[in-house]
Amino acid sequence: MLMQIAQIHAFLAVAEHESFTMAAEHLHITQPAVSKRIRHLEDSLKTTLFDRIGKRIILTPDGLVFRPHAERILYEMKSFRADMSHRNNRPSGTLTLATSHHIGLHRLPQVLRDFKIEFPDVDLDLHFMDSEDACVAIANNDLELAVVTLPEYPDESLSLEPVWIDELVVVMATDHDLASHSQIEPGQLLNKPAILPSIGTFTRKIINSYFSTKKDSMKVILETNYLETIKVMVAANLGWSVLPVSMVDKTLVGRRLKGLDIARPLGIVIHKNRTLSLSSRAMISMLRRVQTG
Repeated sequence: MLMQIAQIHAFLAVAEHESFTMAAEHLHITQPAVSKRIRHLEDSLKTTLFDRIGKRIILTPDGLVFRPHAERILYEMKSFRADMSHRNNRPSGTLTLATSHHIGLHRLPQVLRDFKIEFPDVDLDLHFMDSEDACVAIANNDLELAVVTLPEYPDESLSLEPVWIDELVVVMATDHDLASHSQIEPGQLLNKPAILPSIGTFTRKIINSYFSTKKDSMKVILETNYLETIKVMVAANLGWSVLPVSMVDKTLVGRRLKGLDIARPLGIVIHKNRTLSLSSRAMISMLRRVQTG
């Protein structure tokens, strides 16, 4: 038999007043109804909660142990109802958001700023992680919302929604051997040192797919998931790489590969079967405004 909130109310009323009659008056129900609720609660817990000594009603040792738990249950229920009432009006609480370092640095700052202005009662809890790990966390229900590089072949439990398309270009230092070429053939890069995202990342899979080659066919001298690190190493002429065109500045030369358009989708990842919090829905709505803006 399942424990009911009404039974806990009856238990605490009897414990406070040490009387079934006074508990009934306090709860505005009949004394038999109080007795029935206590009996059902004792049956559910498989123990005796009160000793009835003459006209006195006192807690048994098990009743004394149960009392703080009962009080905590009612407090949590009251807190939950208050939160629900508040949430029905405006987002509040903590929004946990997973994102990659690149998106967190180059795409989200303005979105997060606007979100905090519109929803000041929401505390942002950002988790920076690889896009692949974020997708696994969403699939496992460890996280509710991620804004990352979208996988080409996602887990069937995931729902993906593109927000941005990151155009990728081949990048190299201004004094690289191929920097003066207006267009570059993929084959020209294979014997040149390369600095690429790690094997297994979504971006590396895109690179390998477009180059139609395996790791051993490229002269990879460094692998890292941090695109800012790749940018610095490439600018020092340690090798070429593939980066979003938005990262190309005066320290780099960006070149499109002849006959190839390389891009990766960035966007929202959620679990198909998870009920989203009001804060997550608000963030998704704001990201959609960016998408259509």
